[in-house]
Order: sequence, then C-alpha cells, then structure tokens
Amino acid sequence: MRRITFAVLVTLLLVPVAAANDRDGDGYADPTEEFTVWDGADAYPDKPDIHEPVVLTGCDPPVATIDLGEPVTFTCTIGNEGPVALHVLIDVKDDIHLANQFDAAYHDIDSGEVLELQVTLSGLSEGVAMAKLRIFARANSSVNHSVDLPIEVTGEEWPGMNSHSESTDPPDISFINGLLDDLAIWLTANTPWKFDRMQAGIILLIGSGLLVGTVRRFQAQNAWQRNMDKKTRDDRVSEARFDEIRRGRGHQHPIEQGIPESTECVMRRNGRE
Repeated sequence: MRRITFAVLVTLLLVPVAAANDRDGDGYADPTEEFTVWDGADAYPDKPDIHEPVVLTGCDPPVATIDLGEPVTFTCTIGNEGPVALHVLIDVKDDIHLANQFDAAYHDIDSGEVLELQVTLSGLSEGVAMAKLRIFARANSSVNHSVDLPIEVTGEEWPGMNSHSESTDPPDISFINGLLDDLAIWLTANTPWKFDRMQAGIILLIGSGLLVGTVRRFQAQNAWQRNMDKKTRDDRVSEARFDEIRRGRGHQHPIEQGIPESTECVMRRNGRE
C-alpha cells in the first residue's frame, strides 16, 4: 500500500513536467504566458534545429566622425523575425573616448515588428572608439545580439560646445496645448460636432482675426468722428457753400452781349473825329 501511495505522489509531482509541450522535440519547452522566451522557452517551437531568438538589426550612419564634445545620433532598427514575441533588454556599451546618453530599457517586440531607437553619444577624448548596441533576449544570459557603432573622435573642440552650454531651454508651450484641448472639449460639449486640438486652434485663429478686424474698424470710425468734431464752424460753412455750388446754385459769371469792336475800328473812328 505504501508503494502504491508513493508511486501516486511521484506521478502527481511529475505531471506539470510531463505536461510541458515541446512540439519540435529539441528539448526546449514551447512558450506560454507563464513561461516565455525570456524565461528560456523555445523561440522557434516548430523548428527543431533552432531555438534561440533571432533579431535583425541595423544602424545609420554606419561610421561617424565627431569633435570633442560633439554629439552624434544613430538611428537603429531592431526587427523580430521569429514567430514568437520577444521581451528584450537593450543597452549601449560605450568606450573610454565616448560619453553615453542612451538609457537602457526593456522592450516588447512582437513577431514581425520593427523597433526604432535613437542612440546618442558624444566625444569625450581623442581616439577611435567602438560603442556597441547590445540586445539581451533571455534572462541571466549573455548578449543575444550586438551592433558595432564605430566613431572617431578628433582632437578639435566642437564649435557649438560653448554655445550649447550657454543656450537656454526652449519655451514651454504645453499650456497652449492645454488651452486648445479645453477649447476642443467645450466645443464638442456645446455643439453637435466633435473637435480636436487642431480644429480648435483653427477656430481660435479665425475668431481672433475677426475680433481684431472688428476692433480696428471701430477704432477707425471713432477716429473719423473725432476729426469731424474738430472742424471749425467756418469749415462747415465753407463745405456747405461748396455743396450748394456742386448742386448748381453757384455764382455765374456775367456774359457780355455782342462782339466788342476791334482796335483798328476805334482808331479810324477817332481819326475822323
């Protein structure tokens, strides 16, 4: 009886192990939600000849030359070519000639997905450096994949180093975005249409233009009225006379009747006399 009980207990203890699936029979269990590739599962559960995760990487530019203090940014892409999603740790191993500005972080990359990262390093001392973008696809293991980032640091100081250190941070315009968001929410709540931030900004711009135009027109009318009030009474009388002349009531010059005698006629008449 004791042997039977012991055999049952051993069987029960081995059930979870026996229940682990290994479709391709390569000794690596198929991945599940509880046991992922990061934990040691098979990255290719249907291929017995491959079980390690495979990623495709590339960085641009392939080579960089910078001055002391000058930054360079590499655009790196990391693609998951396997059939299983990956949970990876990505960091950058710098060099004695470089200052690393990239923060290591964990990323989830689905099957067929391509992740894009910006890696920025700056020149610390003169020399030829080799930084490495490293990808860890399994916990407590060595680097799964790495990309070389060759950089030559010259002995010249970057001209923008001093200006960069003295430059001020760009103005914070987040409050403007907040105001536009509030306006969009108010317009959506009080009209039958739905508005986003851009549409709210366009409406605000058009409304501001109309308001400025109305104010300027009102100011022009007030200025014209003030100028009219400053005119003297004589100016108003002169303008009234000008209006009468323009309406046909003006002074008419006398017209002489007949044709005046010529000078020769006058001299003959005086000679006969």
